[in-house]
Amino acid sequence: MEHDYLDFDVALVPEGGALGAHVVASPAGAARGPFVLPFSAVDLARFINTVGPPNVTTRRLVPATTRVLEVEDYGRRLGDALLTGEVDRLFRESLSIAKGQGRDLRLRLRLEQAPDLEAVPWEYLYDGQLGRFLTLSRQTPLIRVLDALDVPPAVPVVAPMRILVMVSSPSDLPPLDVEREKQLLLATTGDLVQSGRLEIEIIADATLTALQRALLDPYHIFHFIGHGGFDRDGEEGVLALEREDGMADHVAGGRLATLLHDAPYLQLAVLNACEGARTSGHNAFDGVAQMLVRQGLPAVVAMRTAISDRAALVFSHEFYYFLSRGLPIDAAICEVRKAMATSDQAAEWGTPVLLRSGSAQPFDMAAPDAASEPARESRWESLYTAAQAALGSQSTDTALPMLEQLAAEKPDYADVTQLLERVHQSQSSVQQSQSSVQQSPSSVQQSPSSVQQSPSSVQQSPSSVQPMASPQTLVSQPPARPPSAGRADERRSGLGRGAMIGAGALVLALAGGYLGWRLLSGDGTTENPTIENSVAATPVRTPPIIDGAFADWASTPAIAIDNVVAQTSGSDGSPAVGTWRTAWDASALYVQATVGDGDLAVVDRKQPSAYWQGDGISFEFGPDTRSLDASAGLRAGKDIHVMIGLGSRGGLPSTNPARVDQTGQVSFLAGNAERRIATAAGLTRDGYAIEARIPWTVLHVTTPPQPGTVFGFNANISDANRTGSNLGSMVSSNPDRSGRNQPHPGTWQRLVLNGSES
Repeated sequence: MEHDYLDFDVALVPEGGALGAHVVASPAGAARGPFVLPFSAVDLARFINTVGPPNVTTRRLVPATTRVLEVEDYGRRLGDALLTGEVDRLFRESLSIAKGQGRDLRLRLRLEQAPDLEAVPWEYLYDGQLGRFLTLSRQTPLIRVLDALDVPPAVPVVAPMRILVMVSSPSDLPPLDVEREKQLLLATTGDLVQSGRLEIEIIADATLTALQRALLDPYHIFHFIGHGGFDRDGEEGVLALEREDGMADHVAGGRLATLLHDAPYLQLAVLNACEGARTSGHNAFDGVAQMLVRQGLPAVVAMRTAISDRAALVFSHEFYYFLSRGLPIDAAICEVRKAMATSDQAAEWGTPVLLRSGSAQPFDMAAPDAASEPARESRWESLYTAAQAALGSQSTDTALPMLEQLAAEKPDYADVTQLLERVHQSQSSVQQSQSSVQQSPSSVQQSPSSVQQSPSSVQQSPSSVQPMASPQTLVSQPPARPPSAGRADERRSGLGRGAMIGAGALVLALAGGYLGWRLLSGDGTTENPTIENSVAATPVRTPPIIDGAFADWASTPAIAIDNVVAQTSGSDGSPAVGTWRTAWDASALYVQATVGDGDLAVVDRKQPSAYWQGDGISFEFGPDTRSLDASAGLRAGKDIHVMIGLGSRGGLPSTNPARVDQTGQVSFLAGNAERRIATAAGLTRDGYAIEARIPWTVLHVTTPPQPGTVFGFNANISDANRTGSNLGSMVSSNPDRSGRNQPHPGTWQRLVLNGSES
């Protein structure tokens, strides 16, 4: 079913030191005008946080009506910036011409020459004169377009439309519940399958070999659920498929296109970073979608960021319903956005991005038989049956979004309201049980009065951090350093080296001249009383999601990082200080830092071995150092220096390993970016926050460590000079950490893996 569109093509191109908006084709002619992005990096990051999945406490507290108003304000500013002057005049004339011909107008956005603007959520563009978001109407769809090397003709489709699904969860990346993702997709599309409109096949394993073999059969759509990211070494987007051993296979868009290009009926890829999947911080599949389209796939729908379970249920059902009904893909995605906008997930409708090549539709879908129209009762029964099965297997996390969606669509269906109430009560009981074994805020207040609260500049709650998503420099005009971020020695109080922060009581003790961190348990006893000068890592059953939201760190105790261990003569201002949280499980070490720094400067991403010179965090790590004296040197192949620099698009991870140098000595030699480390970063009111998942294998730990294991460790925060060209100052958890002591693990602190899971 072809929809009759006229096209309004706008290309954003660099013009000297600025940008221009060029109308390269339209019913009313061509024109040029200026374009200025109407947002700072901070504004953009906060907006993306607003429209993201409501999986963070602070988002849940924001009323839906407030979120909608914020989205409209953002979209209006973006629309006013793009549709101005001659560009706006031609757009109005084109709308009039299209209407006079009984046709609609499709806005096609070209960003090839301005790739930094790919991160901008153009899908929320609002037209003040029309009084609506363009993408929420089939009369004015907005799509992103690329010129492809080869555009295949439309594929005729007779029901059922066939979809090949891959759910990938490599063992060395944050885990996804593969079975849960399958059940959610099958439950939401069950009525379409039952009616004969759709046929879904899920690949048994997520390897390239399995995909190649599966594509020998005819499929129309490839649907991927899993991790997406950006390979900084190769300068390309990747999907995290699996190798035969279950580890991650980082598949670039070009490698994937090699397989998809030869599938004769395949016309569309859907790339979905589900909740919990790693993203690159601003676009879950940056570069992959573009490469697939360039190599001949007519259309790709990619989630800009992770979406919530409820939004994914609505998206998958409505998108495949409208496609299988014969709507062109441009119109189908508009209908999906409307369905998402009118659901409870009121802000996530702009998350799907449609990337196209050419103007023709990818599918020539035969009009379906009216008798095959899926009944609403069939959808409700599919959701209800799947939720019942999940509850029967004690999978309440799987059942919950299905019950919530069913209750939203048909609140009086069977006993769905009662089931939903039971699930909520069950989850509330679990949360209360977990909180009962953690130290309450009131018990923290009963600690000795000599221990004072940390400076406000480093007390930022993890859930109040805004994820980064910026096409520009991180902070184009850094704000003045806040008064609370003065010199470290001016902020210390009590015992003089920091604070009691977070849910657990962290007591400072001077033992043998060393500063020792000891975690107090609920009864006031110390879990690691014999290990001096140590930092504790909290064990976790459910690891934190590396998504830039940080709320899941709230129960992990924090330590203050404010010992000034380096400061250059040319440094400007006071050193940045912050807090540090450390957690662990059998697969990885997790770290999170919140930094008070009013003068942000991103690192040079092309020099990963020198990220320690810019704004960011780092730590030294190696085997147990208690038997070493202060003069002992580094251990080749065992000790490592891990750095996470602050980049314009999030955290940039890299490592400097201990190796034998040309003189025969062991030292930290220049390393490379480390893509096995998952990172995310966000902006705070007073600075920034970073979180990371570091697989044990990166740290040369080849077998899963046990509770009580001790490692050598220092936690550090670097603060670049205002120019960002070199190190201005460094603070550390270890007052003895210095450039001279860094190659001597005997001077490091110790990291102790605590043993009671939280």
